[in-house]
Amino acid sequence: MKYHLSHPKELFISDLNGSRILTGNEAFVRGLFEANVQFLATYPGTPASEIGDLWEWYADENPEIFYDLSVNETIAFEAAVGAAWSGVRAAVSFKHLGMNLISDALHAVMYSGIDGKRKAGLVILCGGDPDINSSTNAVDIRLFSYHSQLPILEPSSIQECKDIVKDAFNLSEMIDLPVMIYFPSQIAHASGVVNISEVKIELISKLKRKFQKNPEKLLNAIHWAKKNQSMLYSKIFKLAHGYYKLKSHDLRWEIKGKNTSILTKNRIIINEPLQDSESIDNLNKVEDQVSFEREPILVGFIGSGLGWSLIEELSLRVSVDFPRLRLKLTYPFPIEAILNFIEQFEPELLVIVEDLEPFLEKEIQEILYQIPVFIPIIGKKSFPRVGVLTPDIIHNILANPLVIQDETFFFQEFQDHLIEPSSSLNHIASQIPVREPTFCPGCSHRNVFYSLRKAVNLYYKKTGKEPIFGGDIGCYTMSMSKPYETMDWLICMGAGVGIANGVSHIIDPDKQHVIAMVGDSTFFHSGIHGIINLIKNKVDVLVVILDNFYCAMTGHQQSPSTPLQYQNNSKISTGIVFSIVEIVQSLGDVFIQKMDGYSIKLMQNQFYKLFSKPGVKIALVQAECALQKSRRKNKIKSLFSKQKLTYLSISEDCTKCDECFRILGCTAIQERSERYYIDINRCLGDECASCLEICPNSAIQITHIIKEMNNNE
Repeated sequence: MKYHLSHPKELFISDLNGSRILTGNEAFVRGLFEANVQFLATYPGTPASEIGDLWEWYADENPEIFYDLSVNETIAFEAAVGAAWSGVRAAVSFKHLGMNLISDALHAVMYSGIDGKRKAGLVILCGGDPDINSSTNAVDIRLFSYHSQLPILEPSSIQECKDIVKDAFNLSEMIDLPVMIYFPSQIAHASGVVNISEVKIELISKLKRKFQKNPEKLLNAIHWAKKNQSMLYSKIFKLAHGYYKLKSHDLRWEIKGKNTSILTKNRIIINEPLQDSESIDNLNKVEDQVSFEREPILVGFIGSGLGWSLIEELSLRVSVDFPRLRLKLTYPFPIEAILNFIEQFEPELLVIVEDLEPFLEKEIQEILYQIPVFIPIIGKKSFPRVGVLTPDIIHNILANPLVIQDETFFFQEFQDHLIEPSSSLNHIASQIPVREPTFCPGCSHRNVFYSLRKAVNLYYKKTGKEPIFGGDIGCYTMSMSKPYETMDWLICMGAGVGIANGVSHIIDPDKQHVIAMVGDSTFFHSGIHGIINLIKNKVDVLVVILDNFYCAMTGHQQSPSTPLQYQNNSKISTGIVFSIVEIVQSLGDVFIQKMDGYSIKLMQNQFYKLFSKPGVKIALVQAECALQKSRRKNKIKSLFSKQKLTYLSISEDCTKCDECFRILGCTAIQERSERYYIDINRCLGDECASCLEICPNSAIQITHIIKEMNNNE
């Protein structure tokens, strides 16, 4: 029987049997549990955020299990290293951009390795975002392995997300090195059936946990560093060439297909020169000018991770069991895999399917050159490097003319199964508007940027000074869109303030002024460093710190500044609150203006006054995340038999001035039959009520309703 989890805690039941429908992230967490991992550190980032959230349930129930919601990825990675060096299996999870932060520590840790003899492996769970759905770039973090020598494993299914974790720890301990599991968001957030069996959990007790000193291994300086570097290269060479006696080569690669499953290569022959306006891309229009010379050809497909899943689907689509090689270990490249594949099938052409960079392609080209053997490759010269590959994209490319070695051809089998989208579907697709990200209903950030936009417009009108907005990563990133448009760069966490350091030095202060923003979590993550630099340089910058008390964008994880009374919403309360005000005050003589995120007109006046103050000034806007506040208060209300519910409505006095609908941009306000109304299912009522304050015609009303609650509600 297959069914969903009844509760996240079910992931941590040792005698659980049967099938469950899990997401990729849930499967990873079950894998960590089955692998007897005792320490997990993370900084939340989509698509990997849920891994830490789920592990927190386990740590809350078991004193031998540890969870560290770190202030950034560097701290998370270093904490996991320390745990592994102290004798327990440890893991760290973050999104692909976290690799940029950990790279400094990573390179030295690779020299030192981990403690494989004590079965204290270290695994990095890194979620990629090749389609840039929730990131500022799609950097292919596999390339980090070229200079760090970090081994990479890639799962291709939800079942493998669970199983590969144990494989990763076994490999880590065998080669005495950290190992990374790389997965894109399409794996992390997909769901699939996972077979789960009873496992024996054996945890290392406190009495046996100990940091073992080993200066030659852990001190990467002078001659020790060179020795450790040499040992690292030796391990990677042995892993690539199959020296390690793994339980099965299945950990590294998998081969499928038949050497009789050929494709039909249609070589395009031009009978007479085409006109300049004509193209061989449209075969139907020039059918009388071209002919096709058919040739059977054995084509080998190679992929890893999600790419392997695409290859499997393509094989089913065209009903050809073509030879295909799946790489589970993608760095170091298992040389034996490609040699066996070529020897077994002798393919005449290779198709390499991978997102982003030609990582596998370059490795394979190098191996073919060394053999030496020449096999043409269809890779990134044909497949796009931007966005995520899909079966349709690959199918279309293989079904239409390709140019390899000055030869133009296409595959008949793919063209036979090519489904052209209907004209009506194309028309509908062209009419669908681009969906802009926006704030949740009731979010105080909407009020902040409404007020800020009003203030800068007025200030510009009075002084002629153009505002420059330093953007950053968080819920407030939505301010880049209309109607606020208060973001001029968006680079990485902390860069809103960091880049403002340079801009403020160069601009003419009589013509422009700088406003840099940062969130409460980002302040601790990397923003504080930029603020220190601003204060040191005594530049004129307004720093807006948006404190909603949580890492709200990634799932409401706790922030170092989360108030104690709100930590009750978390399963693990630190009992410690770091005051952003006190921290900033300790940095020097800095003016700090506290603001209430739900006092719109007051914020507007406060912003306006801050623009003209010299030096670094801080606008600390504090307002609990509206979703969390609503959840917390609803939990309290549920204890009473009667509930007082608040609704907002728009009266007939509304003139459709658009102040609430377009300028404030509240998504709870909708339009129907040429009238505005408030969707009570979205509106948070008196938890927000911002539209009441900004309506110039007092056309918004508030209504209270007493509702009787029964035991089932």
